[in-house]
Amino acid sequence: MSEQKNSGLYHERREFFNERAERWLDLCYLDPATEQHSLHDPQFARLFEEVKVPADGVVLDVGCGSGVVVPYILPLLSPTARLVEVDYAEKMIAENRRLHRDPRISFMACDALAIDLPPGSVDMALCFSCFPHFEDKPAVVKGLANLLRNGGQLVIAHFNSAHELNHHHRKFGPVQHDMLPDEMTMRAMIADAGLALECFIDQSGFYLIKAWK
Repeated sequence: MSEQKNSGLYHERREFFNERAERWLDLCYLDPATEQHSLHDPQFARLFEEVKVPADGVVLDVGCGSGVVVPYILPLLSPTARLVEVDYAEKMIAENRRLHRDPRISFMACDALAIDLPPGSVDMALCFSCFPHFEDKPAVVKGLANLLRNGGQLVIAHFNSAHELNHHHRKFGPVQHDMLPDEMTMRAMIADAGLALECFIDQSGFYLIKAWK
C-alpha cells in the first residue's frame, strides 16, 4: 500500500492492518456455518473464471494481507510458477508466511511503490481488496504496469461494488477516506499507465478491472 511514509496517516493505516493481522481472515472471510474461511467461495470462483491465472508465470499479489487468495491461486499454478505476496503491513506478511509454506511463494514486506522486482518480470499483478488504500493510485498503477511483461495482466478486484465499498470504509477511522475512484477516473488511470482495458465490472457484490500491457 502506498502513501507518504512520513505522514501520520501512513503509520495509522499500517497499524490498523497490523493490529488485525492475526484475526483478519476470521474478521472478513469466516463462514459461521462451516467455521472455515470460505465465506466468499462463490465470488472467488467467479473471479478466477473471469481471470485466467498464468499457470507457468510470476503472479504478484499486491496488498495481499494474510494471504486470503493464496489457497485459490496455488492450485492454478504449475510447480515452476512463482507467487509473490506483497504488503506494507509487516504483521500481515508474518501471518501470511506462517499460514502458507509452499515453496513457490515468496514474501515482501514493502510499500507498493517499492517492490523489488525487475521491470517486465511479472505475468499478472493482482490487487485484491486493497486498491482504495493506495494513496497515490496513478503511481501504483504505473509502477505495476512497469513490472508487467508485454502481454501481462493487471487485475483489480473487490467483492463489493465501488459504492458498497466506499460506504463500508467510511465506518473505520484510519481508512474512512480510502475510496475507489469513479469509473471515468479508473479508465483514465489505466490508459495513462499504457494499459489496454479489457473488462470493467462494477455491480453489487463484485468489482473487477482487467487490463493488459
